[in-house]
Amino acid sequence: MKLRFCVICGTNKNIEHHHIVPVCKGGDDHPHNFLSLCVEHHGMIHSARPGDWAHRKELQRIGIEKAKKEGKFKGRQPRIDYDEVKRLWDLGLGATDIAKHMEINRTSIYRILGDLAKEPYKKNKNGQYLLPITLRSK
Repeated sequence: MKLRFCVICGTNKNIEHHHIVPVCKGGDDHPHNFLSLCVEHHGMIHSARPGDWAHRKELQRIGIEKAKKEGKFKGRQPRIDYDEVKRLWDLGLGATDIAKHMEINRTSIYRILGDLAKEPYKKNKNGQYLLPITLRSK
């Protein structure tokens, strides 16, 4: 059952829900198939499991592949509107102003502008970013 605390130590920090029978091994998402554990104890449970059940990342990879085949997994959707970044850039706003306006990190703006230009941005010797996009006309 999904609880708000670790069933081993009682903490309510960094809680993860452990599948007793992994989904990739035929388990389901029914409440009877969950244990609520803190990160440390979740890792401990996986390290104590026999054979291929011990590798969390491998179990996760298998589960994602299975979900993709069934059309249930689409991955994380982008949260930043690239078109809005480009529009604001074309209006003449700088990366800092765009970041403040969109409430995201300025380095995300540089990454997006680099993605839009199909080349990664580069850092010069002074630590300044050089953007591989066309300069605005004044």
